Amino acid sequence: MGPGSQVQPITAPVFYARPEAVGNALEVEPALASWDKAGSPGQARSAAFIAGMRTVITGHLSATSDPLALRLDIGLPRHVPLLSYHDLDNYLFPLVPKLAASSGRQFASVWATKRHAPTSVVALSQAYATRDPGGTYSFEVTTTAAAESTAFKEQIRDQIAVGRPLPDGGVALQLAFVVGPRRAWPNLWKATIDSLGPILGRDAGAGQWNVHDGRVTDLGLHCIVDPNAGNRVAIAIRARTATPPTTE
Repeated sequence: MGPGSQVQPITAPVFYARPEAVGNALEVEPALASWDKAGSPGQARSAAFIAGMRTVITGHLSATSDPLALRLDIGLPRHVPLLSYHDLDNYLFPLVPKLAASSGRQFASVWATKRHAPTSVVALSQAYATRDPGGTYSFEVTTTAAAESTAFKEQIRDQIAVGRPLPDGGVALQLAFVVGPRRAWPNLWKATIDSLGPILGRDAGAGQWNVHDGRVTDLGLHCIVDPNAGNRVAIAIRARTATPPTTE
């Protein structure tokens, strides 16, 4: 950037409405992201889940205009605790990037919930901008570091350091990103959520990025692309105590 040039402001983040259309039941069990070696049971479950999702939504894609919104409601057995493990972002990644790659369509908004239920349901719709949801915590942060770096997490954590963990129980979390054209925004999800210790809490003595993200029972992720963003990422963080999920 030359002398006297000015940094262009970034477009304000946009929140999109949750798809409310009646979804389709999945015939395959949702699987968490797996970083095991190829051919492992974890990788096989992940591949089957992605294939099952692709089968369900492919017929709806051609009838749905951009921008796209995806909703995934995870049904868990009653004996499985809702507020630990089964992190919602780990169901959405690598699912969403794989769906985008196979369809050639990008998602502007993706949602996930978890509850005790015998089935999991997926819905696809056009994404419609909606009002800022607000929340107990409403933070606006900006980062410049690479998502895989510790600096990325530190920049977010330091900008929300005034927060105190929400009371015990489920959390409804929405993150609205503004990224440059070269950023793959799904790669930002986990690092951002791992940085939210001041909101989600963590165990005494636990690593600073080992936060209680399993307590997020309602997750909304949104993105717009701004050519002026460059390496900057703007994130609007909205968090509140979640309404107890319904069971079936």
